[in-house]
Amino acid sequence: MGSDLDVLHDYVLETIGTSPTAWPGGWPTEVEAALIDAVFSVRARYGSRERRTGVFGAVMRWKDSRGGQADDLRVLADTDETQLRTLTNSGRISGRHKATVVIEAARAFVAAGVVHAEDVSGRLPEARAAYLSVKGCGPVTWSYFRMLLGIDDVKADTWLMRFVRDRLPHVKTTEEASRLVSGVASRLGVSATALDHAIWSYRRTQPVAATDSDAD
Repeated sequence: MGSDLDVLHDYVLETIGTSPTAWPGGWPTEVEAALIDAVFSVRARYGSRERRTGVFGAVMRWKDSRGGQADDLRVLADTDETQLRTLTNSGRISGRHKATVVIEAARAFVAAGVVHAEDVSGRLPEARAAYLSVKGCGPVTWSYFRMLLGIDDVKADTWLMRFVRDRLPHVKTTEEASRLVSGVASRLGVSATALDHAIWSYRRTQPVAATDSDAD
């Protein structure tokens, strides 16, 4: 029997092929937009880019309020929670409004010297520690936040975990799933972000098995 990487590689070839669809891109120069997107995407529909619904719509309403450019976390840090909730939505995570989580994360980033998109890659350990210090901000959305800023990564969310567990039910942690998907991407010569997006697009259209369990 082949290794876990071999098994997952074969499953990707079977379902997705060697050329995953392009990642539609995030907000590589707009850290405010990336932060709102990362937090508000948890247990939510991303929505239509054309109709500006769902999470995408929430991000765009914030961007519109900022005049189109959203790359200064000091603005988010100083924003009233009610105002942000009105512009975005009243979604909750970890028992709190997502707007509250976003504002607290913005404040933590600013305190760590992370203000603009370019600061995240330049101060990555500090940025990670600041993000994870906020209740409601975990390692999965941290990876997604990085992806939205153009940093290659894997977001081991529910759909990616289900995909991996389709053939490797013994994989229990998001870290292991991310490592395997990144390994397959390396074999294919594609970005981990592109493969992640292709897996997400494929798996969410498939039936949910009775044995499926969501990622933490």
